[in-house]
Amino acid sequence: MAIKGIWVLAVAGGLALGGCSTGTFLDDVGTLWGEPSSAEAAAIEERNEALKATVPITSVRSVEMGRTRDGFLITAFGTAPGLGYGLPALRPRRGGAPGTDGYIEFDFVAVEPAPGLDLPPGNTQSRAVRADLPVLLDALQGARGLRVLALRGGVQMEF
Repeated sequence: MAIKGIWVLAVAGGLALGGCSTGTFLDDVGTLWGEPSSAEAAAIEERNEALKATVPITSVRSVEMGRTRDGFLITAFGTAPGLGYGLPALRPRRGGAPGTDGYIEFDFVAVEPAPGLDLPPGNTQSRAVRADLPVLLDALQGARGLRVLALRGGVQMEF
C-alpha cells in the first residue's frame, strides 16, 4: 500500500514538473489571445521586407472579382518573368484612390528568386502566378472599375 502511494506521488510530481514551462512554448505558438509568436512575427517581418523588393510581372492574363462578407476579393492571374518568383501581390496605386477616369489601379508584382539560382526559363504555364487582394466595399465607392497593370499591358474591369 505504501509503495502504491509513493508511486502515485511520483507520477503526480512528474506530471506537475512536466507541466512547468520556461516560456519557450508560448514563444513557439503565441499566446492564447491571438498575438503572433516570435516565429510568426519574424516570418511576417521577413515577408514585409521581401514585398518591398518586388518587380512587375510580365503580363496579366485575367482578373476576377468575387463577393465576400465585407466587400470583394480581387484575383489576378498572370505570367512571371521566369521560374522562382514568389509572393505575388496586387499593390494599389495612389493609395487605392480612383484616378481621374474613375478607375482604381493595381500593380501586379512578385518577389524575384534568390540570387544565384540557376533556374530554367520555363514555359508560360510553369511561370503562372496568382494574387488575391481583399477589398472592403467602402474602398470601391465612387469607382467606375479597376485596372491591374503588369510590365506588358494590363487588364481592365468595369463595375
